[in-house]
Amino acid sequence: MKELVLVLESRYADTLGAVRGIPGLKAATDEGNIWLRGITPAAKPDTLLASLPVVQSYVLDAEDRLFPAGSLTPTGKLKPLHWQPIKAFIPVKMPVSAMPGTAPAKIQLQLSRSGQVQEPFALLVSLDDWKAYAETAPLTRLGRLQFAVSPSGNTLITGSPLPLLKGKGHWQNGQMLLPLGFDFDPPAIASLIADALGADNNHYILFDSDGGYEYIPIADFVQVTRSAVRLTRIA
Repeated sequence: MKELVLVLESRYADTLGAVRGIPGLKAATDEGNIWLRGITPAAKPDTLLASLPVVQSYVLDAEDRLFPAGSLTPTGKLKPLHWQPIKAFIPVKMPVSAMPGTAPAKIQLQLSRSGQVQEPFALLVSLDDWKAYAETAPLTRLGRLQFAVSPSGNTLITGSPLPLLKGKGHWQNGQMLLPLGFDFDPPAIASLIADALGADNNHYILFDSDGGYEYIPIADFVQVTRSAVRLTRIA
């Protein structure tokens, strides 16, 4: 039976978190690349696999010959590699964010009620509520979300559409996440505050309605899968 083999650069290992739930998927490393196998060619490609930054794809025959996609001529033979189930190759890491945390230099901020309608960007909920939702939510909805969890169990979810859960919604102003219904007073100082807090593309700055804030590394967010949520534990 023929098998599909995918190759991607090792620097993209983090993207494999999205495919941990695919049964039979195995991974191995070789010369700076990650190889994936255990994929049965299908008429309709798996959307999660299709989202990976693949540099080369092959069809593997019964003699371990590698046929580039769409070619009838093999270009080589699959080398013996140390294959691991994808869940062992990319174990789930509990996404511990910087919540709760403290800013390096606290400055006085004031948020006021706003009459502006803001698009929800993130939702802060309890881990228990998040787990209960993830057990029954459609995979098509979960796959569009990311989440990070603090040691206290606060769970911040981003993506669209956000789940309909009890929690605190936030809207995005650059890298700053402000509570829905609130804005800086006056709103025009947002860019000055971002500069003062050292806002960058590597962090979100999560605000509370009282003006408190925490830095949350974007790298702490993980792609939502049912298994990733199930395996998340509070340290």
